[in-house]
Amino acid sequence: MTKKKNYPQLINYFSSKDVRGEFCKIFDKKLFKKLNFKIKEINFSYNKKKGTLRGIHFQDVPKNEEKLVCCVKGKVFDIVVNIQKKSKNFLNCKSFNLDENKKQILYIPKGYAHGFQTLCDDCTLVYLHSENFSKRLDRGFHALSKDLKIKWPIKKKIMSKKDKNFKKFKFQGI
Repeated sequence: MTKKKNYPQLINYFSSKDVRGEFCKIFDKKLFKKLNFKIKEINFSYNKKKGTLRGIHFQDVPKNEEKLVCCVKGKVFDIVVNIQKKSKNFLNCKSFNLDENKKQILYIPKGYAHGFQTLCDDCTLVYLHSENFSKRLDRGFHALSKDLKIKWPIKKKIMSKKDKNFKKFKFQGI
């Protein structure tokens, strides 16, 4: 880890392959201590079809959270959006390509919303969360909002009803 804790960044993790298959270490107490990251919830997301778009989601204060996101199968185009209204980078987006072969985890600090689009069929992601899910504080905004200027790589977008119903922008920040 080379950057400050409050910026999204990719973290390499240990992987070893042999004739039996592969072994990967996605939890390291030293790294989690350095990030001051305490796991409260672990989830995974299975996505059947190329072009599946999930997001853009975040959890509002006081339960805003940090996330570690790992693509364990397939490839995804991942987006984080700065939602800190006092930041000079408010609503700036940063993209990352997560790929099962790269052996990287994306660290997303508090103050960022998150979404992704699958680049192939049968993608699986694992999420480590620093807070438990709160339906009452679950938030998001429309991933196709022109204000965000996100260039999603796959033209056909498969979205949930919930994500389609997010407003196409009037976000004030956290």
